[in-house]
Amino acid sequence: MLMYDRARSLLGLFSLTRFLGLGTSSPSQLEIRYEAGSKRIFNGKIKVPFNPSSIKTSCSVSWNTISYGATVNQQAYAIQYTGATASPATVSFDLSLDSHEGEPRSGGGVDWGGMISLPNPTAMHIFTQPSGVSILPKIAEIGALQTIDSDLHRPPLCQVWWGQVRIVEGPLTALTQTFTRFMADGTPVRANLSLTFTDASMTSTGELCSADVEKSYTVRLGDTLQAIAARQYGDATLWRVIAEANAIDDPRLLTPGKILTIPALR
Repeated sequence: MLMYDRARSLLGLFSLTRFLGLGTSSPSQLEIRYEAGSKRIFNGKIKVPFNPSSIKTSCSVSWNTISYGATVNQQAYAIQYTGATASPATVSFDLSLDSHEGEPRSGGGVDWGGMISLPNPTAMHIFTQPSGVSILPKIAEIGALQTIDSDLHRPPLCQVWWGQVRIVEGPLTALTQTFTRFMADGTPVRANLSLTFTDASMTSTGELCSADVEKSYTVRLGDTLQAIAARQYGDATLWRVIAEANAIDDPRLLTPGKILTIPALR
């Protein structure tokens, strides 16, 4: 039932995007927000230059297959729901990237060049000289969403927004890159990316805090041990663990710039 409700909720969001006109002629751009070093704070942003033409959702429920001997009057199998497993919903879409006429710039759409630059199989590029700017840096920006963040000790969680609608919150779990145009020297200038995000909006905070990994933390102005414990462990009451590991007698006296050891929780 939980999986059904979650999938229905996602589908409801897509219905809302159609109602708002975001899937047709709206100037709103799809935006990927991600954690940039702080858990559940989505302060990193990637605006895509061209909105996807479609968005696909998928979820699955596990059923066991029970095999029977096939006879003329009896079916050969049956299925039985065990409720033992549940898979999170996923959201998938394709992005087009094109730097043939110039380096990609934020703002999307025509800011990437004239309308003649749209990634269209029938587009002609006879009015502008190709720039030869590589598309790889833009692809690397998106690919970094699958790399381990040094502060989080895991890849960042992401939020995909289209206008005022949040489509999904979760990690980028699959990325396929297809390069479709190259300059004479081999520089890739056009590519299609296939992205899949797995919904993690209902994941417990404790599973995301990497509390089993020892790390260090640089004190910032205004920090308190309670706030640091909440950020690192997901539980402000564990501030004493940090105080004991760093021989702090007065938790109210923290010096900005001081490096604290954040011990692993066993």
